[in-house]
Amino acid sequence: MIEEKVKSIINSRKNNILVPDLENNMPVDVEEAYLFQEEVVKSFSLNSIGWKVGCTTEMAQKFSGMTEPFSGVMFSETTYKSPKLELSLYMNKPIIEPELCFEIKEDIIDIGELYNKVNIKKYIKAIFPVIEIVDARYEKGWEIKALETIADNGVHSCLVKGETLADWESYDRLNSEINLYVDNKLICSGRGSNVLSDPLNSISWLANKLIQRGKFIKTGEIITTGNTLDKPIFAEKNTIISAKFDALGEVTMRYY
Repeated sequence: MIEEKVKSIINSRKNNILVPDLENNMPVDVEEAYLFQEEVVKSFSLNSIGWKVGCTTEMAQKFSGMTEPFSGVMFSETTYKSPKLELSLYMNKPIIEPELCFEIKEDIIDIGELYNKVNIKKYIKAIFPVIEIVDARYEKGWEIKALETIADNGVHSCLVKGETLADWESYDRLNSEINLYVDNKLICSGRGSNVLSDPLNSISWLANKLIQRGKFIKTGEIITTGNTLDKPIFAEKNTIISAKFDALGEVTMRYY
């Protein structure tokens, strides 16, 4: 039944066309939306390297009409090293999201209690700056709601990575400024405290939710924790997009 309902998303993604309105094929709830996502991810036949968490700021939740975060899967084939200036991707209405991304050093399994920003620390190996590009690949664009967003792998498109900082706790993840430039013009700013008050809350949320779904975060996976900016910024082709993270580095990309 799920396989039939999710066909329109899978076929549209394979043919690089926009997904039509799901109408009668809409997931009935969040649980079924993640089952859709699993089928969509399976259809890509790509290599998973970790997870993205979305809708982790008040701005993002207002923009998308959601009340809690959501997650999606990231892949080695759509993850790039900065600077990435010749990126060819099919996109509809892409949004630029400078984020703080963490590498995990140990399986985050069920320990009989919920994870939080304190007990999650020992599982973190490193931090690095990233730009995640998210994209609403539906015909109705960003008019989509939670179930459609989750079903299409959390609207993840690609990830561009900066340099890794092993001494991750030395970085002020809450207060360090993050500035987004397009063609050398400052467009928007943000900071890590915009992400559920602390990006570690984003990792904790993901760990707890995956365990509820019978999954877990694995050793070596990376977790990008959500948009740090104060407003959604749409990407445009053939522009130099650069996110500068104070004390952490810079991530630069361009797509066409």
